[in-house]
Amino acid sequence: MTRRELSVRIEESLLDAVQRAAVDDDVDADAVVEQALRRYFGLRGLMVLDDSEAADPGGHRRLSEDEAIELAVREVRAYRAERAGAASNGG
Repeated sequence: MTRRELSVRIEESLLDAVQRAAVDDDVDADAVVEQALRRYFGLRGLMVLDDSEAADPGGHRRLSEDEAIELAVREVRAYRAERAGAASNGG
């Protein structure tokens, strides 16, 4: 995929967040910005990614809708079980 240079002015706090995310994800800041833009345009239905672009710049596989729902349900159940356990222990 061809890359082109772009200069933008953004709030300092956003730039700091981009840089922190890049360190956390072990990618460069460009990859963080690209991923954010892809998500933004994807949510608005303005861009359809082909299979080669389906993985984020960090190389992680994107979840299908069914996988995401299944993961969310498991997390909610785990949270509820943890909360119920804390309540029964007086916490």
